[in-house]
Amino acid sequence: MPSPTVWNIVSDAGSDADTDIVLAADFPVTGRNEGGFADLAPGLKLDCDLWQTVAPVRDPETAALDDSYLEPWLSEVAASGRTVRAVLGYCAGSVFAGVLAEKIGARQQTAPRVVLFDPELVDVPTVHLQFGRVIGNMTTVLTSEEIAELSGAAERLAAQPDITPAAFAAGLYAAFRPIGTAALRRAGLDEDYAGELVQLVGSFMSYLATAAGLDPRPGWKGATVITSASATSGLNRLRTTPGIAPIEIADERRFEVEHRDLLRTPAIAEAVGGVLASRPGKHA
Repeated sequence: MPSPTVWNIVSDAGSDADTDIVLAADFPVTGRNEGGFADLAPGLKLDCDLWQTVAPVRDPETAALDDSYLEPWLSEVAASGRTVRAVLGYCAGSVFAGVLAEKIGARQQTAPRVVLFDPELVDVPTVHLQFGRVIGNMTTVLTSEEIAELSGAAERLAAQPDITPAAFAAGLYAAFRPIGTAALRRAGLDEDYAGELVQLVGSFMSYLATAAGLDPRPGWKGATVITSASATSGLNRLRTTPGIAPIEIADERRFEVEHRDLLRTPAIAEAVGGVLASRPGKHA
């Protein structure tokens, strides 16, 4: 079949079109300090391809951020004719992994395995944290005054009573767009490239806002969860957040590594490779 367009082939096993695939949900960007599935892939020793989500370009102020967000991913997998052996998810990507696994499992003979790395249910604090990381990665182009302005805008938005993650993400992008555009143009980027980078931030905010509106829990019930030592990440955070019901999963494996190193730790790749080597059972 032709190469996928809404999935990135992270590793190619040289397999034929009728072999299994493993899917991974993440929003990788150049320069982030967390490991990615490209770091994990060699240690998995897969005998099939690994495809990773390519997030659609969306504006959180205007886009419909609902189940339709997943449709291009699902359609391309269906068109491939391949059986999905497993779905992996990192951080907020675990929400998409759970929902994708549930939908794919309903239409193929075998339910895919689900492996989650510090899974997160996206809320306002999650979006706030991730926006802060975006700003932190732009300290070479943003002035201290611009950083303070964006941080202040985020704090004011977060303090609004009953603000939803989607409204919060849209407000953050509205604050960021003019400041980010001016900073990137000042740094010497041409208008088109600066626009693409600013749009990338909008797409990331849309990715988070969409995740906030999805319920991954049915897809998480059979999951193997890889938990880091970071107290503010994954199940470590969810278990100490008031109002969140207990998360049902099938298995949890804890590793004494930081959240950012989950996908680049050899022992974790070896453990997950063992899970993926075991074929899922057929539906009753």
